[in-house]
Amino acid sequence: MIDENAFGLLVSYFGIEDDEYSLEPEQFLARCETFRTLVRRLADERWPGDGVHKLDLGHAVYLELAEDDPLEEPVRWLREARSALQGAAIESVCVLSHGGRWVNDGDDDRRPAPGWLQVSCSSEPLRRALYADTAAQIDEDGAPDGWGPGVYIDIDALEALGLKLKNAPTVLASAGATFIRISR
Repeated sequence: MIDENAFGLLVSYFGIEDDEYSLEPEQFLARCETFRTLVRRLADERWPGDGVHKLDLGHAVYLELAEDDPLEEPVRWLREARSALQGAAIESVCVLSHGGRWVNDGDDDRRPAPGWLQVSCSSEPLRRALYADTAAQIDEDGAPDGWGPGVYIDIDALEALGLKLKNAPTVLASAGATFIRISR
């Protein structure tokens, strides 16, 4: 196993529970399939190779790339994914995160125990993306405590990409990670 830096891109179906309870089962399943199809197609068009870890988490699609892999404008990709979903009337939370992850270097034959599905080794980008997704959710009683749908960038990802902000944005913190919202 080796430790390397990576970027994470999460596209989450915002309000999936509301749709599940307000739509007929066939309608809900069709919306879920539309969500998956749109996001997967965009991911496969941009990153068709084996270098990207692609996870379907049910409520979200997560992509993870090594920091030194060619990364084609992840912020633009997240905006495209959000726009495609908005065109299908599906709100989303899109997150770009960064951090260390552990990957199998080919010499390690550790396998999960029988009956267990392991989708990732320890991944800071995945954890940070899930922090933002959780912080974006609206409280059950409808209180606007959550950040809401939008595109969120981890401050560490901005630094790793060498991007500089033109102004001082509002900083959003969740579980020790710091994000900015770049669009609603």
